[in-house]
Amino acid sequence: MVHLWGSRAKEETVMSKSALGEGATGDIEVVICGDKLDYNLVYLACQMAKGAKRKVHLVHVIEVPRALPLKAVLTEESERADKLLNSAMEIAQRVGCEAIPEIVQARDAGPAIVDEARDHHCALILIGLVRNSNRTDLGKTVPYVLANAPCRVWLVQDPAPQKVMAQV
Repeated sequence: MVHLWGSRAKEETVMSKSALGEGATGDIEVVICGDKLDYNLVYLACQMAKGAKRKVHLVHVIEVPRALPLKAVLTEESERADKLLNSAMEIAQRVGCEAIPEIVQARDAGPAIVDEARDHHCALILIGLVRNSNRTDLGKTVPYVLANAPCRVWLVQDPAPQKVMAQV
């Protein structure tokens, strides 16, 4: 086979680098929250990171209630976070991408996500949003990340489930 316009590998590398932004040199952060979009976000990030020769930071934030100390041991939340990040790491391993799992305890998820992206010099944050109804409420985390991120942010939103009308 003869490729007249360059190899597919080169094309994928160029696409991955352009997705991160003009001249971007950082890694990719994926916010893992346990929604059905996590699998898609991790897979997408790993494909881009592999093509651009970058790492993926898989971040799960445990929001600690103000009534507890920030370093409180939250066993159930920690076990859930471990399961979520182990699943995400399996995806990264299948794709052949270097991934770093991180559990962060914070009062609010938004500032923690932004701080992690800043600390790791990320070029892109991938965050998912699954709507539960037809409301357009984005909550408090997504608007904070969009307003304060030091890099590009890709928000992937699943539409609200369609109501099935019963036939009479």
